[in-house]
Amino acid sequence: MSHCTNTVVLERISDSELRADSRAEWLAGEYRAADYPTAHVHYDLTTGTFVVVASQGGA
Repeated sequence: MSHCTNTVVLERISDSELRADSRAEWLAGEYRAADYPTAHVHYDLTTGTFVVVASQGGA
């Protein structure tokens, strides 16, 4: 997530969950449609989780 600055973590989903990548992308889409138009997914190699993040403040 080093290229993202001033972000807020919206969701963390373990890659051990069934279809975690699809769920993370779906959640990011839901957040984009609501209050966080910059929501997107990162993968955290150190924890093995998909992380949905957005710019602080929504826009």
